[in-house]
Amino acid sequence: MADDGLKAPVVIQASRIDATLLPRNIFSQPYLLYVIQQGTDLGNVAGKANEAGQGAWDAQVKNDEQDLVLADHESRLETAEATLVNHEQRITAAEATLVNHEERITAAEIELADHETRISANEAELADHETRISQNTDDISALDTRLGTAESDIDTLETNSISKAVSTSQSVQATGGSFLVGNVPTPTTDKLQVGGSANASVSYKVAGLQVLGARQTGWTAATGTANKGAFDADQVFTVGATYSQTEVQALADALRSERQRTKALEDAMRAHGLIN
Repeated sequence: MADDGLKAPVVIQASRIDATLLPRNIFSQPYLLYVIQQGTDLGNVAGKANEAGQGAWDAQVKNDEQDLVLADHESRLETAEATLVNHEQRITAAEATLVNHEERITAAEIELADHETRISANEAELADHETRISQNTDDISALDTRLGTAESDIDTLETNSISKAVSTSQSVQATGGSFLVGNVPTPTTDKLQVGGSANASVSYKVAGLQVLGARQTGWTAATGTANKGAFDADQVFTVGATYSQTEVQALADALRSERQRTKALEDAMRAHGLIN
């Protein structure tokens, strides 16, 4: 705190000294001047002392004010230092967090790069799937067309097919053409043509009449020579009232020729399996 005594002025009791105050004819003129100057100097010193005291008091007041400011600054500095310490701690923690974040970001970037690679691979695979799906769609459309054709063909087959499970009459080649069984190299206009053998369990008929039936058994094979040559069925023989040797021989020869023709027919029937 400023000392108020410093601002109290110095009071000089002898405020003025001049020649009238000194005894006459005792002091020399220089001494008189010295004494007078001493008074003046004393006044000047007192003035300067008063100014110095006032200045010292002002300085102390200013110092007091500065002390208050310094105390405020000190308090604020302490607060600031505490704040700085807190900030340092928080910065240290933040730096540690940033390091952790950096590590996590690096790991995330690596994982993102892996995801990008996998996504690119998936996109390529999806594009391949899209192409294959498109191809499958086209194939399915083609199959639908073929299925429609097949269904139509099946309907036609159901209409035109024959089945052993049906007990009613069924037609084959009803509208024309020939029915070919087996390999027929040169088809004819005959309705039924078989490339190979045909096996009938009962008989063959023409216009409802049997023309070929089952084999006849119990036949004894004829012997002799078969006559496959010319044979005149209308040959006339001359026979007189009395049989001559020539006429009898002619009849015998004709009978023999007939028997040979019969043998030829029997052989043919045996060859065709009509008799045994």
